Amino acid sequence: MRVLLLSVDPPPRGVIQSLAAAGVEPVVAIARGESETVGLARYERVTARGVPGDPIHLRWSRKALRTLVRDLRPELIHIVGDPWTPTAETGAAAARDLKIPYVLVGQAAVLTPLGLTARWQARRVVGGASGLAGASKPALEVLAGAEVAVPTAIIPGLGFEIPPPPAPRDPPPFPTIGVIGRVVPERGIGILLDALATLFGEWRLLIVGTGPAQEDLEAKAQRLGLSARIEWLGGLPRHELGPIWERLDVIAAPSRTTASWVEPTGSVVLEAMAHGIGAVVSRSGALPDVVGEGGMIVDEGDAEALARALSGLVSDPARCPTLGARGRQRVLEHFGDGPVAERTVGWWRRALGQVTP
Repeated sequence: MRVLLLSVDPPPRGVIQSLAAAGVEPVVAIARGESETVGLARYERVTARGVPGDPIHLRWSRKALRTLVRDLRPELIHIVGDPWTPTAETGAAAARDLKIPYVLVGQAAVLTPLGLTARWQARRVVGGASGLAGASKPALEVLAGAEVAVPTAIIPGLGFEIPPPPAPRDPPPFPTIGVIGRVVPERGIGILLDALATLFGEWRLLIVGTGPAQEDLEAKAQRLGLSARIEWLGGLPRHELGPIWERLDVIAAPSRTTASWVEPTGSVVLEAMAHGIGAVVSRSGALPDVVGEGGMIVDEGDAEALARALSGLVSDPARCPTLGARGRQRVLEHFGDGPVAERTVGWWRRALGQVTP
């Protein structure tokens, strides 16, 4: 099965090679660089203007993309992009013109206000797709709505680079809990402080990130008598988090959904789990699907439930390495290159009617 993959960012090469190993002939459209063949995969340069990686401003040449599709004659076009973006519109138009089925992976976890033309375009792109997927469950809900006649799936970002197995962790004397991300109200850090204030026993909290809510949260921690146990580390780039992972026993993500925001991918939690760190999260956005049985999930805004989840780790720190091992195992089974490729191919075959839904 030959599949053309069209995305503002080329999928990770590990996933592409895994697709090839699964019997797919993947051809990746790229907006920069040179055409090349790597292993069993082909990368084809397509003329584009704008900024590669920018879903709104990257615009593929309609003529060049149509020529590539005509010459390749793929069995399927896999488009990654929300239906109102130029990538989705151009890819769907080429597929329609040449009568080739296409599938669409949406990425937006919250539906943004759209103008009349964008809404019309989105309906047309979605309506012509042979399959719909989301990078997360919220993204699939935004894209597909309640009732869909075509096969659906959750395709988490086409791959995740899993780090080597961490060194065996001894049970800590007390758990060190981490929060990583922008310090804003929707991250639920205030709820976490309320939960921690009720716990008996030792714990420490590391907060990595900055944001407009930090001053109020620091004042709240002071009022609750928690300041001595909290370390504010400021913002750090993702590639500098290595020493942080070594210090943490638990990652906490008590996020709260708002009218304009929902936890989009849970990527930080996923990365922490891959490092063998236990996860305690709220039932917000993508988090429940990321964590699954690999961690603990509580309702949004429920400080008491969050306290109960954390109290078991505070009273028995030996549970932390066990929880972390569960999280890493879930990452290995569901989010590595191979599992994502397998899930993607299965969805493609359902979209093409090659297997029973």
